[in-house]
Amino acid sequence: MLLDDPIGIGSFFPTGTAAPGIFKGAWEFSKSFGVGKDYSQAAVDKYLAGGAVKIIDPETVEFNLAQPYAAFISDMATFMGSIVSPAYVTAHWKKPSDPQRGFMPGVTAGQRDDWMLYNASGTGPYALSTFDKATGNVVLKANPTYWGGPQAQIKPNVQSVIVRATLDQATRLLDLKSGSVDIADITTASVFDVINKQTWLDQRKVQSIIPGVSVPGPNPWLTIYFAKMNFKIKNPDGSLAEFQPFADIRVRKAFASAMNTDDIRRNVYNGFAEPITWAMTPAQFGYDANVKSAYSFDLNAAKELLVAAGKDLGFGPDKPRDMLILYNAAAPWQGYIVTQVAANINQLDVGLKLDVKALSFTEYVNSWRSQLTGFSVHSAFSVTADPNSWLSAYGTPLGYWARTSSYDNPKAGALYTEQFRALDPRQRAALISQLMQLVNDDVAYVWIGAATAYGQPTFNPNVLRSSVQGFYYNPTYQGFYFAALSKH
Repeated sequence: MLLDDPIGIGSFFPTGTAAPGIFKGAWEFSKSFGVGKDYSQAAVDKYLAGGAVKIIDPETVEFNLAQPYAAFISDMATFMGSIVSPAYVTAHWKKPSDPQRGFMPGVTAGQRDDWMLYNASGTGPYALSTFDKATGNVVLKANPTYWGGPQAQIKPNVQSVIVRATLDQATRLLDLKSGSVDIADITTASVFDVINKQTWLDQRKVQSIIPGVSVPGPNPWLTIYFAKMNFKIKNPDGSLAEFQPFADIRVRKAFASAMNTDDIRRNVYNGFAEPITWAMTPAQFGYDANVKSAYSFDLNAAKELLVAAGKDLGFGPDKPRDMLILYNAAAPWQGYIVTQVAANINQLDVGLKLDVKALSFTEYVNSWRSQLTGFSVHSAFSVTADPNSWLSAYGTPLGYWARTSSYDNPKAGALYTEQFRALDPRQRAALISQLMQLVNDDVAYVWIGAATAYGQPTFNPNVLRSSVQGFYYNPTYQGFYFAALSKH
């Protein structure tokens, strides 16, 4: 926590959106997530003395939180809770030369550790043998002193793992076919070089077409696709635009009703996306398939809504209004979606004329971050199976997606805080469902789908030679747990 790194590991241990934060004393110490003023030794000593983390005995550590936080155990079970050797870290750490910078042995307040960015000494079943920074290649060796896990039963069968960076997709595929590699990343763009397309699209079955190669899946993943609508569109100078169509729920429902999400999931994502009712996937705690959408694909309903809204907002067939929808030129899938929406609404002849324009990635991101656009399409990935960060992002006014859409429902914010602190899983799940339903009823977003494990846009590791045994799926871990694998 002393690192206080807003783009590093510290950002995955949120201190809450307001005082008192999560870790005891962290809100007062943190400059990134709290009200800390400096990284002086006095600030460090005060934080450490507060007892957020205590060593009880050689096998027990105690965390003292500033408030109940239901997702804490889930957070600790991901890579954010990985354990490294303190002796190793301290041996390669240098005491800060700046007298204004506080520290404890091994950690300098507010400062990353350059040595640990490229070196590792953990407590897992494998140790880092070599890492070639020029090529990105890594060699792992089985750790002979590994403790074996809670039941002391985990003993690596594979003694050496070579991770080779091969950027060319065709080369990876050839290496996999020839058997010169045991595991390969095959991107979704080339998925049908590996599995039978018709079997997948018609039967939803992953069937390998390469002899000696198996492809596990599909499995629920932690990526979703969605569109968001901005309640307060701004001009480039920061002032509010004169025309605010999405402030009217009828317009939001109409746009949602003009999106054929079934078609999008099949033709944009090749079927590697499942329908969802909210910004969660079946891999996450609290997922509730019974949460209802406030819309469905229905162009007649969209027309009725826009005709009614147009009378109050000042547009109609005899008084047309132009609207520009933007998308990222580097993401053709976004272009497909917004073009579909524009075509569907334009054909309704209700006086709302939509045009589509591609922008560079930077221009596109700046447009929706600055709220210059009213309708935008996105994907989002969670690093944990706990939905807390997404509940905040979509449902609270300070949340990332809600903030860039000016979505603010005080009832949703109150439900978020209540579930944040609810330690009873059943109570918390019920609160999450209430929050989801409330946001759905406000129609701030259109939920397009949740990616399956064989459907990540650029990354999927689940392609392996059939001789590799022991694979199991973990949605919060992007790769293979080598200690469970064996080769026959």
